[in-house]
Formats: sequence, structure tokens, C-alpha cells
Amino acid sequence: MTRLHDLAVLQLEQYDTKRYLVSRLKADEAVVERINWTARLKLTNALAYLFGVKLANIIISLGSGIIERFVWKWVQLRIAKLKQGGLRVVAFAGSYGKTSVKHASYEYLRHKYNVVATPESFNTVLGIAKCLRYEVDEKTQVFLVEVGAYHVGEIARLLRMVQPEIGVLTGIARQHLERFGSYQNIISAKLEIAEYVQSSGGLLIANGSDNVVRENVEKLRIKPIWYRGKSRSEINLAGGQEVAKVLSVTNFNVRVRGVKNRFEMTTERYEMAVIDDSFSSNDVGFASALEYLGQQIKYTRILVTPGLVELGSESKSIHEQLGKRIIGQADYVMLVGRNERTRSLARGIGRQVKVIYIEKTLEFMQVVRSLKLNKEPLILLENDVTENY
Repeated sequence: MTRLHDLAVLQLEQYDTKRYLVSRLKADEAVVERINWTARLKLTNALAYLFGVKLANIIISLGSGIIERFVWKWVQLRIAKLKQGGLRVVAFAGSYGKTSVKHASYEYLRHKYNVVATPESFNTVLGIAKCLRYEVDEKTQVFLVEVGAYHVGEIARLLRMVQPEIGVLTGIARQHLERFGSYQNIISAKLEIAEYVQSSGGLLIANGSDNVVRENVEKLRIKPIWYRGKSRSEINLAGGQEVAKVLSVTNFNVRVRGVKNRFEMTTERYEMAVIDDSFSSNDVGFASALEYLGQQIKYTRILVTPGLVELGSESKSIHEQLGKRIIGQADYVMLVGRNERTRSLARGIGRQVKVIYIEKTLEFMQVVRSLKLNKEPLILLENDVTENY
């Protein structure tokens, strides 16, 4: 193993030492070509000459942990002060839909309020702190904050930091299952937002179209504001509207554009009709996207996917189930890479749909052009896992 290989694997595993130790022996040497020399990786590299990659990362992690504690406290105090001046804080948690519902909320609210939303998927202590430092001031009336997690307890900690009076639970699915350890842990982690607003006297807005959300929130004996819809985009817009209603906004004659790479309809980026759902995925979102694709019968329906990552021991069974759901919803399936995920999808599909293997996601454009199709193609890009996985 070369030092560069270890650095690449460490970065791939997001500097999680335990995951790094498990993955370093399995990762291909080609990961070195995709090293992104961030400030942290440069520092790790420098210390690695003295202590080795593993110990260097542990040293930096300890230092980062200390810094993060100070930042966490600064954010908490800063938001508490701003709330005294009238700031309203809305937090968004869930396995999927956080960014889209937050975006819809922002679009509805910004015509009445001075509102700031954490950009893209900034949902950690440092990401939230950066937004607070540079974008939020005494004139800000509403702060929309996305909170994310890989472990039980992380959402609760972020909520104690940002102190929302309104919490939004957007959905629960088998995402980051390997990191959480079990599906029940995922459910427990996402419910932390419901428990927080319950204990703090706040208000919960929850996705009533998600059966898992509905069943588990009802067990907590909380009376939330439910939002529902028939399609993913309709559900996300409904969530944004409920947030707006709570904050006394009733004008919804606003065009809300989709968030880039999150079920985004585009014809320009790829020079053909594409549903770009490549940012990330989970079993619920995958199934929802497939259902929509299946309805588009005027097109030749093409699914392009590398499958889902971080599903741990359930990866084979989940991918086989998803493979079965593809039948009847797509005319062609392009599987990115040959690995356990794509092989499991192929087993589920069987011989019911034409399967084509490609090495990289963007190869789909060349393959589609080479196919002799009777109808215009519509491509669903479901997830875009880097080749590192």
C-alpha cells in the first residue's frame, strides 16, 4: 500500500478512521487518481511522514473535535441572541427531501421576509456555522437550517445548537444504513427532531405521505401538521407551503424551480431529456423515481444507476428488491460498474428488461445515441456514486 493510496481511501471514507481501516485493503489503487487535496488532506499528508496516515488522522480528528466544540457553542450563543431580536428558526431533518423542502420554503418565504437558508446540503456544525457567520445578521427574520447525521444523537445535538421552534421531518429511508448500524437506528435518529420540538414546546411539520414517518410520529403522541402529495415534487412543495403557512404566508403563486441534481428535469445539460436525480438516493426515493419513469410511456424509458451505497449487510436484498421494481418501469437499464450492487440489481431484473453495463455514468449519452429507438429517449439518472465505491 502506498501512502497516497491510504490518503485517498481516508478521504473517500470522510476521515472516519474505523471505516478507513476496513476499506483500505479493498480499495483499488485507481482511487489515487481522484484525490482532492483539501486543506485537511494536506495536513494529514504532512503529519503522515512523521506518524503514519492513521495516527496523523487521529491527531487531526482530536484537534478538529476541540475546535468544533467551540464553534458549536458560538453558534448556540449567536442564535440565542438573534432570537431575542425576533429571529425564527426552522430545522429540516430526514433521510431525503431536506434540501428540496427547505428550498421550497425559502422561495415562498422570501417575498415577505428577510430569510436565509443554509446553502445546498450544508448540514453539519461547521457548515451551519459558516452560513451563520457570513449570511445571517440582525436583519434576518427567518433562518432555515438543514441538519444531517450518520449516527444516533447527532441530529439532537445540532438541534440544541440551532434551537428551532419549527421542525420539519421530510422522510425516513434506508440511507447510510451501514453507518447507522440498523434501520431502527435510522428511525430513532430522524425522530430526534420530533422529540426536540415536543420537549421544547415547538411545532412539528411532517411528511404524511411517508408511512414510516406517520407511524412513528403517531407513536410519540405528537400532533404535527401533516403535508402530503402524490408525486415527489408535489410532496416537497406541500412541505414548503406548510412551513410558509405557519409563518403567515399564504401566497403560493410562486414558481419554485427544482434543486439541481434532485429530480431535476433538464434537456440542456445532457443534450437529451433527462431526469437528473443524481445527487444521492435511497430505497424510497429510488422506488418513487421509478414509478414516475414508468408513467412516461410516450418515451423510451432508460434508467441509469450504479445502485445505492452504504447499505451494509442488507445491500444484496435491497438491490434485488429494487431490481424487481424496475420491471415494467423502464425499457432499458444501464448499470454503472460491475459490483455487488449492480449484480444484485441485475438478478432482480432477470431477463425482463434489457440490461447494459457501462463503466462511468456519463457514458450513457454515447450508448443512448447508438441505440436504434422508435421513440424519443427519457433518461433517469438515479444516484451518481463516484467510481471510488
